[in-house]
Amino acid sequence: MKFKALIIKTIKLLWLEISIVTKSMRLDSGLSQCELGKRLLPSVNESTISAWEEGKEPIPVYQFIMICFVCGFTSEKKAKQQLKNQRTDKK
Repeated sequence: MKFKALIIKTIKLLWLEISIVTKSMRLDSGLSQCELGKRLLPSVNESTISAWEEGKEPIPVYQFIMICFVCGFTSEKKAKQQLKNQRTDKK
Protein backbone atom coordinates (compact mmCIF):
# COMPACT_ATOMS: atom_id res chain seq x y z
CA MET A 1 0.00 0.00 0.00
CA LYS A 2 2.85 2.41 0.81
CA PHE A 3 4.43 1.60 -2.55
CA LYS A 4 1.22 2.50 -4.39
CA ALA A 5 1.00 5.81 -2.51
CA LEU A 6 4.63 6.55 -3.40
CA ILE A 7 3.95 5.89 -7.08
CA ILE A 8 0.90 8.16 -7.05
CA LYS A 9 2.88 10.92 -5.34
CA THR A 10 5.70 10.56 -7.88
CA ILE A 11 3.29 10.76 -10.80
CA LYS A 12 1.68 13.89 -9.37
CA LEU A 13 5.08 15.55 -8.93
CA LEU A 14 6.05 14.63 -12.49
CA TRP A 15 2.73 15.98 -13.75
CA LEU A 16 3.39 19.28 -11.94
CA GLU A 17 6.93 19.49 -13.32
CA ILE A 18 5.65 18.94 -16.87
CA SER A 19 3.15 21.76 -16.32
CA ILE A 20 5.93 24.11 -15.22
CA VAL A 21 8.15 23.13 -18.16
CA THR A 22 5.28 23.63 -20.59
CA LYS A 23 4.62 27.17 -19.39
CA SER A 24 8.34 27.97 -19.41
CA MET A 25 8.77 26.73 -23.00
CA ARG A 26 5.74 28.72 -24.14
CA LEU A 27 6.95 31.92 -22.50
CA ASP A 28 10.50 31.45 -23.83
CA SER A 29 9.12 31.07 -27.34
CA GLY A 30 7.05 34.25 -27.01
CA LEU A 31 3.72 32.56 -27.64
CA SER A 32 0.46 33.35 -25.89
CA GLN A 33 -1.69 30.49 -24.66
CA CYS A 34 -4.08 31.12 -27.53
CA GLU A 35 -1.29 31.09 -30.15
CA LEU A 36 0.17 27.87 -28.78
CA GLY A 37 -3.23 26.20 -28.73
CA LYS A 38 -3.84 27.09 -32.39
CA ARG A 39 -0.48 25.62 -33.46
CA LEU A 40 -1.09 22.22 -31.87
CA LEU A 41 -2.55 19.29 -33.78
CA PRO A 42 -5.34 18.90 -32.97
CA SER A 43 -5.68 22.51 -31.86
CA VAL A 44 -6.92 23.29 -28.36
CA ASN A 45 -8.38 26.42 -26.82
CA GLU A 46 -6.70 28.85 -24.43
CA SER A 47 -8.51 27.46 -21.40
CA THR A 48 -7.07 24.00 -22.09
CA ILE A 49 -3.52 25.39 -22.24
CA SER A 50 -4.20 27.28 -19.01
CA ALA A 51 -5.46 24.13 -17.27
CA TRP A 52 -2.37 22.22 -18.42
CA GLU A 53 0.01 24.95 -17.23
CA GLU A 54 -1.71 25.22 -13.85
CA GLY A 55 -1.56 21.45 -13.36
CA LYS A 56 -5.35 21.14 -13.28
CA GLU A 57 -5.42 18.75 -16.25
CA PRO A 58 -2.76 16.28 -17.42
CA ILE A 59 -1.14 17.03 -20.75
CA PRO A 60 -1.51 14.14 -23.18
CA VAL A 61 1.92 12.81 -24.16
CA TYR A 62 1.38 13.47 -27.86
CA GLN A 63 0.42 17.09 -27.09
CA PHE A 64 3.48 17.58 -24.87
CA ILE A 65 5.68 16.37 -27.75
CA MET A 66 3.89 18.79 -30.08
CA ILE A 67 4.43 21.63 -27.58
CA CYS A 68 8.15 20.82 -27.54
CA PHE A 69 8.32 21.07 -31.33
CA VAL A 70 6.15 24.18 -31.58
CA CYS A 71 8.13 26.02 -28.89
CA GLY A 72 11.47 25.08 -30.40
CA PHE A 73 12.66 22.68 -27.72
CA THR A 74 16.12 21.42 -28.64
CA SER A 75 18.34 18.63 -27.46
CA GLU A 76 21.10 19.37 -24.97
CA LYS A 77 23.77 18.83 -27.63
CA LYS A 78 22.12 21.25 -30.04
CA ALA A 79 21.49 23.81 -27.27
CA LYS A 80 25.17 23.73 -26.25
CA GLN A 81 26.22 24.28 -29.87
CA GLN A 82 23.84 27.24 -30.16
CA LEU A 83 25.28 28.79 -26.99
CA LYS A 84 28.80 28.26 -28.29
CA ASN A 85 27.86 29.93 -31.58
CA GLN A 86 26.30 32.88 -29.77
CA ARG A 87 29.45 33.41 -27.70
CA THR A 88 31.69 33.43 -30.77
CA ASP A 89 29.32 35.79 -32.61
CA LYS A 90 29.62 38.37 -29.81
CA LYS A 91 33.43 38.48 -30.00
